[in-house]
Amino acid sequence: SEKIIEYLKTHVLLAREKSLLQASVRDQKKLLVENAKLKNDIEQLRARLQEKQRRRTGEPRSPSTTTRVDVGESAPRQAVNFSLSLQLPGGLAVLLCNVKTAKIRGVVSQARVLCCSASDNATELLVPPTGSTPGDRVTFLSYPGDPDKELQSKQRVWELLQPDLRVDGRGVANYKGCRFEVKGKGLCRAPSLTNCNIR
Repeated sequence: SEKIIEYLKTHVLLAREKSLLQASVRDQKKLLVENAKLKNDIEQLRARLQEKQRRRTGEPRSPSTTTRVDVGESAPRQAVNFSLSLQLPGGLAVLLCNVKTAKIRGVVSQARVLCCSASDNATELLVPPTGSTPGDRVTFLSYPGDPDKELQSKQRVWELLQPDLRVDGRGVANYKGCRFEVKGKGLCRAPSLTNCNIR
């Protein structure tokens, strides 16, 4: 009976140590996630501060720049980026690739970079889910099928769709309430903004 009691005591101590170790690992993972979010928040705040300082001093807004983007094709596409502050570590973003090639402010653009904009003029790029790679397709559960090869500019499709494109209260990108999703990888979201428009 003494050996059984000793065995049970040892077993309880080991179970307690295991539980503490698991809690410590969970806390460490949680801290890593929080740390990454804080770094992202700092970058967003820095960009907002720079934009506000530019406005206060009357400095002109950063000009548009041409960005080469890898969308999983044989050659990168050229897209116009209107705000130099919209940069993400890793360079991943959500793009509309079936727009007609057009000259914007004298620069040829072959894709539209999707971003969200809040009422206080804060702007962020939409971010694909972790594990996404260039060329992954964004889908909508309620709208199955293949996309048009090229949106007809005469029909002004983008202008018709844009009012129904929003980021919800959880930061998830939606079209008429249907979430932007990369199958098997997750949802597209705004890094920190919520309840705002996608443009």
